[in-house]
Amino acid sequence: MTLKPVMLGIVAVIVVFGVVIGQDYAVIRTAQEDVLLMDTFVRLVAEGREAESVLVQAVAEMSRLESLLSAHIPGSDVWRINESQGEPVVVSPEIIDVLELATLVYDKSDGTFDVTVGAVMRTWGFGTDTLAVPSAEALAEAMRGVGFDSVAIDSDTRTVQLTNPYTRLDLGGIAKGYIVDRALEFIRSQGIKHAIVDAGGDVRVMGGRPGKYLWDKSRPARVGVQDPFSPEGLIAIVEVSEGSVLTSGDYERFFVQDEVRYTHIIDPRTGYPARGITSATIVTEEAALADAIATAVMVLGRDEGMKLINSWAGVEGMLITEDEEILISNGLKNTIQVLR
Repeated sequence: MTLKPVMLGIVAVIVVFGVVIGQDYAVIRTAQEDVLLMDTFVRLVAEGREAESVLVQAVAEMSRLESLLSAHIPGSDVWRINESQGEPVVVSPEIIDVLELATLVYDKSDGTFDVTVGAVMRTWGFGTDTLAVPSAEALAEAMRGVGFDSVAIDSDTRTVQLTNPYTRLDLGGIAKGYIVDRALEFIRSQGIKHAIVDAGGDVRVMGGRPGKYLWDKSRPARVGVQDPFSPEGLIAIVEVSEGSVLTSGDYERFFVQDEVRYTHIIDPRTGYPARGITSATIVTEEAALADAIATAVMVLGRDEGMKLINSWAGVEGMLITEDEEILISNGLKNTIQVLR
């Protein structure tokens, strides 16, 4: 689950206007689609002659991908894997793509990003109607399924097999970013050169920012990052012309028991919710990678989290700790404005 950055400068309604292109009078539209998908608010904005139609198709593609990647939709590819009782399951190419990227981040983050925490998540009640601290026995049993070595991926036969009977997949830390990427790439494939996709805070930008009359490709989009200590305000603004900005936080999905707050971001090494980092903003080309890295650094904590960001080429980030310390990677300092 991610925080919800505020898109600054996005048009609020569909705007239609005409411009002269060469000898032809062509209508160029800046269109916007607002929908609910993946249990979050999704906004797509694009400029182009067929922008309205393209965005409708992009939303349909996002819905299709959600139906494959969600562990909570009966019949989805991930649901079928989890219910397979150890048998190989033929899956869509998208599942292979996501799991291969998840493997990469798992390896590079020393296992702190791990999609095999599905049983642990459900033991805490995330994804169900009952949230509660599990018993030590229940948590220990769920932890028996954690570990990527129990996931056999065969890209040739396009099958996935869970070799440990306790293992359950949950792609929540990467799927939304992947769906944003695929939506943006679909929009690009239709000849659109300027677009923004924002799925509950997983933001990807192509071609600058919307202007008053035409898209302003010379100026970056400005993505506001929610203040984790004052949810109605912003703590920073990130500028990006091409790429993704994603913020993961500990305060959007949580519950309180015996005056202790428990977040949905699980440390796969312990089975308990991660502590220390309140929010992690990652800036990189692809939203799926940003999604996974953000989850990993939330688990790694202050020092190891910044170390991972700084070690990954093309990745920048900002971490905010529970005691309100703000850490920013060197490559991000010129394109971020901290508001406090």
